[in-house]
Amino acid sequence: MALGKVESIDPSNNTLGTIIEDETGISYAFSDANFPNTGLVVGSPCTYDIDYSARIPVATNLQAYTPTSKDITTPVQGPLTVNAGETLNVKKGGMVNGSITINNGNLFVEDTGGVVGEVTVNDQGSFIVRKGGMVNGNVMINQGSALKVVNKGAIKGNIMINSANRFIVGNANGGGIINGSITVDKIRKVTITATSTINCGA
Repeated sequence: MALGKVESIDPSNNTLGTIIEDETGISYAFSDANFPNTGLVVGSPCTYDIDYSARIPVATNLQAYTPTSKDITTPVQGPLTVNAGETLNVKKGGMVNGSITINNGNLFVEDTGGVVGEVTVNDQGSFIVRKGGMVNGNVMINQGSALKVVNKGAIKGNIMINSANRFIVGNANGGGIINGSITVDKIRKVTITATSTINCGA
């Protein structure tokens, strides 16, 4: 599953329309025979299934959900799990000692927050390390919608991407830092800026 919002509904056929993906802001068409029974309207948060490997990805199986958010600003012990509709923000003063598993949720490690342990992203979840956030451990992406390491965010361990929508290192706000090796099996789009630092295997 992935997370987004209903962008438009076809007035002549309400089983068709478009959604906007939360993580990337990209618009995708949807085709869902059950959509009229979901109670979703334009602007509603939703989960959906999508095959990013298709030539033209189309969302299906749209379902309503209520997003939740939690901030970590003190040291906590893992393992932690971030499920569908949930956002976990590890911020300044926050340190997760242990693994984190993302199941179609969102994880932000930012403002010098950190993770000492492995991070695994499943079911088209997303993981963003930015603004001086740091991960001291390996990262594995299994059908993750996005992995972003930007604006002085750093991953000290290795990155294994089994299947992902996009992998972004660096943006207009600053480069990302990756110290370990990067292994990619299947990915749709990769963006790496010149301001980023990648020391594969160093």
